[in-house]
Order: sequence, then structure tokens, then C-alpha cells
Amino acid sequence: MGKKWRHTLTKLPLRPHGAANNQRFGGLDIFIFAILLLYVLAVIFPFYNAFVISISSESAYYNSNLLLWPQDITFEAYQSVFTNSAMWKGLGITMILLVFGTAYQLFFTVITGYAMSRERWFGKNFVMNMILVTMFFGGGLVPYYYLIKDLGLYNTIWVMIIPGAIDTFNMLLMRNYFASLPKELEESARIDGANDVQIFVKVYLPLSLPMLATVGLFFAVGNWNSWYNGMLFVENSDLKPLQLVLREMIASISSSVESPTSKTYSEGLVMASIFFTIVPMMCFYPFLQKFFVKGIVVGAIKG
Repeated sequence: MGKKWRHTLTKLPLRPHGAANNQRFGGLDIFIFAILLLYVLAVIFPFYNAFVISISSESAYYNSNLLLWPQDITFEAYQSVFTNSAMWKGLGITMILLVFGTAYQLFFTVITGYAMSRERWFGKNFVMNMILVTMFFGGGLVPYYYLIKDLGLYNTIWVMIIPGAIDTFNMLLMRNYFASLPKELEESARIDGANDVQIFVKVYLPLSLPMLATVGLFFAVGNWNSWYNGMLFVENSDLKPLQLVLREMIASISSSVESPTSKTYSEGLVMASIFFTIVPMMCFYPFLQKFFVKGIVVGAIKG
């Protein structure tokens, strides 16, 4: 019996170590891969097509229904954009909004989220409810306009910074994150003699870097794309942000185009201007992307 069993074992095919875990791609895996590949191409193609249009000549764009690769390459559109003083002034204003506006919004949003995450204090529920109301209801555009006028913010750069001090959604993310941290950290710090400010700065802030990076990037993207308040309350052309300058340029081109050749050139100019406005943020985004999943998931754990 033993010899027969050993003889049977010798006939079994030998597998290398770990081969049982190696599985070939099945039909479903290939199908899912194909769907994801088509999705990636659908996302990338508009950017690629815009770039092709921006560096192709007028005649190439006009004579082709769909440019799949650059033809008669020219950089006249980019030269027009880089020599446009209004674009550079708008870029300067946007950089101010990006740096000071993001720091200003991040500061007030973080300290408010921290205060809302603490134990019950007098009036906490009332303050929290008043903040949450702003997510669903607004005072209206006309009262908002008169408020800006009465505060003396009209036609100043501050009108694009001060009204956005706290973002309710981002504040809730910070509140949930602070509330999810162990309370023993605060208790041990108080035993060592730390006050509330020291606990916040030396204990909670170092532990909240992923959330700070996530919320900060949200604010940075919002300030980079800011244009609405500038359109409503800014008349001085030197104070208009980059996105508003781009919007007005596209609107003026679209309203003044008549001939086909002018239209083709305007399309290249528009695409070059779009790349001028999105490339800086696209270069900055990947460095903080790794914090997104961790920051959003952790910030949404505890409600």
C-alpha cells in the first residue's frame, strides 16, 4: 500500500513554489482592462486634441474635421499668449489669491473644525447649525452685492479672498478628522501642563498633515479657478484674475469671429490660453495627490 502511494505521488506534476497563486488573465479581466483603457483615452483625448489644435496652423485646422496629430506645426498662438500683458497681470493676481487666499481659508477652516470637534461647550450646537445652514441656503445675489458694497470690498482684491474664509464641507472634513484622533493625546498633554493652543499646535496639527494637504489643495484649486467674484465685483482690469481674463478673451473672440480663417486662428489661441492656465496646476497636483485618499477617507470616518 505504501509503495503504491509513493508511486502515485511520483507521477503528479511538479509545480514551482507559488505557482498555485499565479493565475492567467481571464476573459472578464481583459474586458475590464479594455473598458478602463477606453475610459483613460476618453479622458486624455480632449487635452491631447486641444494641444494639437494649439500648435497646428490655421489651414491645417480648417481643412481637417479632426486633428489626430499636429500638422504644419506653429507656435504663433503661444507667442500671442505669452506676449499678452493682460494674461500676465491676471496670473499675478491669481498667484496672490493662490498663496494668501489659500493660507487665509486654511487657517480659519482648520481652527473652526478643531473647535467644532471639541467636547460640548455653550452654544456649540447653535454655531454648528448656523454653519450647516450655509450649505443648503444662501442670502441671494442682491443682498450679497449690497453687503460687499457696504463692507468696502467692491473693486478690491479682498473681495476674492475675505468672503471665502470658511468652506463648510472642508470644515466638516477637518472636524471629523480631529474627532477621530484619540482623546488620550489631549489628556496626556494636559497632564504635562499644555494649554489649549499648545495642544492644538504641538499635538493635533502634526498628526493632521494628510488632511491639511488635502484641504489645502482643495482651496488652492478653487483659488486658481476663481473668477466669479471678480466678474461681479471687480471693474479694474489690473485686478482681474487669470481665469476671468481667459473668459473675457474667449467671449470677445467668439463674438467677433466672422471669417473661417479668423475662427481657426482663434481656436488655436483659445487652446493655447487654456494650456497656459491649466499647466501650472497640473504640475503642482501630483505632489499632493498621494494625500487625497488617506485624507478624504480618514476625514469621513466619524460623523
